[in-house]
Amino acid sequence: MKSQDDRSDLKPFFEPASVAVFGSLKEGMGLGYGVIRNMLQFGYSGKIYPVSPSYRGEVLGFRVYSAVNDVAESIDAAIVITPPPTVPGIIEQCARKGVKAAVIVSENFAEAGAEGAKSQQQLVDIVRRTGIRIIGPNTIGIFNPASGFITNPYLIIHEKIRKGGIAYCSQTGYVGLAAKPMEELAYPVSKMCDIGNKCDVDESDVLNYLADDPQTKVVAMHIENVKDGRRFMDAARRVVARKPLLILKAGKSEAGAEAMVSHTASLAGNEQVYDAVIKQVEALRLNSWEEYWEVPRVFAEQPLPRGNRIAIITGAGGLGVVVVDVAVESGLAIARFSPDTKKRLKELSPRLGGNPIDLGPVLTVTEDPFSAQREIIEVVLEDENVDCAAVSVYAGFDALIPPITQMFDGLKPHKSKPITVWIYGMKHQVLDEMLRQLEARNLPTYLDFELAVKALGMAAQYSKIKLSQGA
Repeated sequence: MKSQDDRSDLKPFFEPASVAVFGSLKEGMGLGYGVIRNMLQFGYSGKIYPVSPSYRGEVLGFRVYSAVNDVAESIDAAIVITPPPTVPGIIEQCARKGVKAAVIVSENFAEAGAEGAKSQQQLVDIVRRTGIRIIGPNTIGIFNPASGFITNPYLIIHEKIRKGGIAYCSQTGYVGLAAKPMEELAYPVSKMCDIGNKCDVDESDVLNYLADDPQTKVVAMHIENVKDGRRFMDAARRVVARKPLLILKAGKSEAGAEAMVSHTASLAGNEQVYDAVIKQVEALRLNSWEEYWEVPRVFAEQPLPRGNRIAIITGAGGLGVVVVDVAVESGLAIARFSPDTKKRLKELSPRLGGNPIDLGPVLTVTEDPFSAQREIIEVVLEDENVDCAAVSVYAGFDALIPPITQMFDGLKPHKSKPITVWIYGMKHQVLDEMLRQLEARNLPTYLDFELAVKALGMAAQYSKIKLSQGA
């Protein structure tokens, strides 16, 4: 049995050199087949051992073994997608073989009632007796884009996932490659993890692992409940001392709490207690799935601001006024430009000088609107009274993509002044391509201006936390 100090060593889950796959190997339809197909698609280079007592020959070029003990080599991890009554026996065999980690994708355990809960308890007993670690059951498990390791058995049509600094962790399969247009939205991913029913590995284990993960710059975590409150707080503090921790807590309402029981057999706990704990560990609380996916971009791709003073640069004055309210609600202060900045802006146009900046009157009369926009952004960012900026860009048709990207390429970098970009226009496909190209330049790009501003508000909150820690 592993000691408590070893409990958060999740490297065999995220970085296994070899994996056994238990599940149907029927071509095209079998879930075991699907896992192997997905690992090959994303470039997993470790050893793969399909295991099935009823299948003979090869699958996708790999020899199929009748039992895990027939594999002569050592195995780091196992992926199990078989009927629930068979799972405890498979885990027992894996433990005897010396397998360190098992991801149980199979459903119908504690979330399904008393019989399922008994089967899940068998898994807990095996963990306690042997020391094998389990993620799940009732999970799609792990995705590590750096190694191509993936445990999701379902069809994934993405050709390429962008590698980056965001770890998305959850207690639901919604956090998986099949749930979002990951390529078009260009999320920069370091790790993805669904902890499912948490019969063994829980949110605290994952947080401790990600605190030490050099590829992860920010952790976004969705939780329904917490198994060990004290351990969770300790793990969360470890993360916050090194990188931002953003938490989406489900089950605020009575109806939501009831729904959680049937989802992963979770008990909600007191909502006020959770809110107090999140504040005490200095994590940042998210309020929606959209925030969960989108807010982390700014932490993965931009520096932390020195303070909370924002410049808002829009193409329409009315929009700027709306966004001011969002900025203030997000803890940001509307920057007051210095006299020198106001002078320089008025030299560009008599109608400039205030914050928010309405670019409309300038861009419609200048021969080179992109150079003018770049110059205005640079003037604003050079102001010592400005800590961050939210910029709107019109991307209405294909021909605008090259000059817009060139405009940002020519922008002078400012070490501690993050920028977020909101793009808008008439065609989804143009917006998708513009988003991909700006994200490739490490510019957090949003299809919602309010989110672009909220993200900067959270960045300013974490910057304040780091300053209070003396970092």
